[in-house]
Order: sequence, then structure tokens, then C-alpha cells
Amino acid sequence: MKKYVVLLTFGFIAFSAFAGGQTDSGRDSSLNTIEAGKFVNPETVDAYAYINDYVFPYRINENDDLSIFVKLEKEQILTIGDKFNLFIGLHVNNKDFYKRTEGNYIVFIHNPEILLRTEWKNSFISVFSKIRQAQKTGAVFGIFNPETKEIINIPTVNSIQAALNQIQNTRKVYNMDTLLDQSFINMDMIQNNYNTRFLWITDSDLLKSNNSTRERQYFDYLMKLQSQNKISFSYLGYGEVPNWAVMNQSLKNVGGNSYYVNGNKEMEEKAWDDYDRFVYPTIENIKINVSLMPWITEARFDYRSEWYPATSFMPVTNYYTHALSNQIKNMDSGEHKIFLYYLNINAVNKTESDLYYRTIAGDGNTPVGFCSVEYYSYNEGKTKYKTFPLLVKYTEDYDEYTAHINREVKKYTILQNTGFILKELSQLVNRRDYYTAILLVDSQIKMLEDYLIEKTDDAIVKDIETLNKNKELLMEQAKSLNYIR
Repeated sequence: MKKYVVLLTFGFIAFSAFAGGQTDSGRDSSLNTIEAGKFVNPETVDAYAYINDYVFPYRINENDDLSIFVKLEKEQILTIGDKFNLFIGLHVNNKDFYKRTEGNYIVFIHNPEILLRTEWKNSFISVFSKIRQAQKTGAVFGIFNPETKEIINIPTVNSIQAALNQIQNTRKVYNMDTLLDQSFINMDMIQNNYNTRFLWITDSDLLKSNNSTRERQYFDYLMKLQSQNKISFSYLGYGEVPNWAVMNQSLKNVGGNSYYVNGNKEMEEKAWDDYDRFVYPTIENIKINVSLMPWITEARFDYRSEWYPATSFMPVTNYYTHALSNQIKNMDSGEHKIFLYYLNINAVNKTESDLYYRTIAGDGNTPVGFCSVEYYSYNEGKTKYKTFPLLVKYTEDYDEYTAHINREVKKYTILQNTGFILKELSQLVNRRDYYTAILLVDSQIKMLEDYLIEKTDDAIVKDIETLNKNKELLMEQAKSLNYIR
């Protein structure tokens, strides 16, 4: 069978940014795990991505490429001191707001044995045909063959079957570091000026917890290196559930997406979705910074006593990794991201002991800090920079205080905690702390049910189902060990 290799014959074509930013949170796999009678592995949940599975709470500005929402949970805070949250939401305009571009699209099927299953092979042929037909002249569509160390070029729909047969016949799984290095070398050799997307389809977790730190660093290094060479990386998993928190963190700065599928039809949908996102570049090089005043402190988590009765609960600190400065390589059309920061302020007498505070807070408003968002807009062809000052006001009037609580910010803080609680359960069970685990899960269920009364939300329904199954398993284990009679 003749082998087709990408040749270096493509001319210079101007191209803008590559798209990226879809992240799988592990929500579906969490439900599958608990249905199998097991608590979720904390590594398979990205709690920070969980919050983005919900419908965005604010309407976008249809005349702007990126709508930015910066809101404090409380406009007024109690004189005794208080906790309040900062909500930062980014929402990109819809796809028809942007111009379609083009790019090279390279696929790697990590385990060729999947092609022995007729339904999967037919799905690959179907989605590859759709991509090939949609791709404009001059861009490369190909499949990486690690055995020959070549990219098999697919110039027409008719060449897809032969390319897949060639991959199927290799029947070998190679080491990750060798594959990454060799595949990127091949993509570097494509001499047109399009950006390139590399879609890695695998049934293995590329970032297993037993991998050495050096291997993970190498993965990060290659991703970042190639992002500078206009190559982005997307991960499409099936079979083994990956470490979403680590995978998504790696992809955040390189412009790729992450997906997990439960069958061949989902693979078709997600592979096309990745290509379609890739050819509609929108927002790039997003930088979010939060600067706080000296009298404001930040907490890593928010399990307030009025929300959760588990007062002795000590969360696992390394699950809470967000920073005041965030950078995102790209966001796609229609995509949104939410960032939540948990803030504390001292009692009014302690705050007023600060000379600088007394100098600037004469009008009764207390500066919290400010948020800045910088990004490059391809629609406008320039970098944009926006700042948002943050202010609260001390009060002794409890009615006024409660009247100025932003219910949406509170709601999304609680919604994000579902992912974190699922991550915490295995650790609590290992410590035989069933009481705390059950209290956390039960209180989360009650709060989510209250939100469903206000408005139907499929993601919340699924969360409640997952939490209820976890509660059942916790009760069952606690009773079997005589913690509960």
C-alpha cells in the first residue's frame, strides 16, 4: 500500500489565532464511578472546570467580542467582619460574530486496536470525511503514524480508508514522550503558515499519578514549546479517565481542548467539535489579575458554617490551587469561564487602624482592590485592557446587608463546591470520618434542591443524583463499620 507523507510544498498563507479552551470537568465520569459502587478518584475531577458546565448567569453584550462580568457577593459587609466572594465571568460572543479561518489538523490514534471495532472505524471515517470536506485548500489534514514516523496526508475523502488501514496494521502502543517528540517534529516540518492542531485520541491517562514529576514536566514543556510554534494540542479520551485537574491545567496555556467520550458516536461529535472550534479563532492571550488591599485576605475554599454544618472539616489544601493571576491561551466562540475568589475582611475597628485606609475611605466606601482583564481581540485586531474597581461598605443594618447580597454569586460559589466535595470524599472515608462526609454531601444536596425550585437546571439535577448515590454509599459503609446503627 502506498504511503502518503506531508510534503513541504505549501506556500505562505496569513493566519490568525488558534481556538481552544473547552475543558472536561469529570462530571459524567464521576456519576459512572459512583454507579459502580466506588468513590471518585480526586484526580479525575477538575472542580474549577465544574463551574463552567452550568449555564452562564448573565447575558452577553452582542456588540462586543468578549463580555466581562466582575461582581462582589456583598455590597455591604457587617461591622464585625465578614466573608464575601468575588465573581469574574468571561463570555465570548457567538460563532457567527467571527470569521472562519483555517488550519492544519493532525490526528493521532494512540491505540490502533480501536480500529478493529467496525463501529469505531466507521465513525472515524465519518468524522474525518466531514473534516476533509470542510477544510479549505492548502491546509493539511493527516494522521500521525508512529511506526513510520510520518504524517499520512489525507488529500481527499477517498484516501481516509487507506490511511486508517495503515494505522490499524501497526497494532502497537508507543511511549508518550517518544510520540510527542516525534509528532511535533513532523508538524514543525509542515511549511505553510497555518496554525496546527494536534488531536490525541487515547484510551490511556497520559498524566497518571504514578508518572514521575519529570515526565509531567516534559509534557508541559513540549506543550508550551509548541504553542509558541503555532501548534496546539487537544486531548480526547475514552476508556481510562484521565487526571483532569492536571490535564486541563497543562492545556490552559497552550490553546487546546479536553474531552471524554463513552462511545464512537460521542467521539464523532467531539472530534468535529474540536475542529470546528479550531477554525473560528476568537480571543487570545487572556490575562486576569486580582489585586487586593492590605485589609483584605484571601481563602482557598469557602465552606461557611451557615452553609455546611461540618465545622471541624479540614479540606485537603492541595485541591485548591487557584491564583490571583490567571492566564488562558484562548477561548472559543460561545464559551464562558468563571473564576471565584473567597475573600475576608476584618472587623471595622481593625481595618480603621490602618493609616492608609483612614486616608482613602472617608466617603464610607471601603476599597477591596481591583480586577483587570487583558486580551487580544482578533475581531478588532488589537489588545484590549479593562479594569474594575471593587468596593464594599460597612453596615450595622442587617436588613440592608441582606438586601445587598448578590444571590447569583452566592449560588455559583455553592455550585462549584460540588466538585470539591466529590474530591474530598475519598480522603474523608480513608480517615473513617463518615460523619463529616455525610454532613457535607447532605447539606450540598439540600442547597442544590433549593436552586432547582427556582429554576430547572440539568447540570444541577445530575449533581444531585451523583451526590445522593455518594450519600447512599457513605451510609452503607458507615453502617457496615458500626459508625451508624
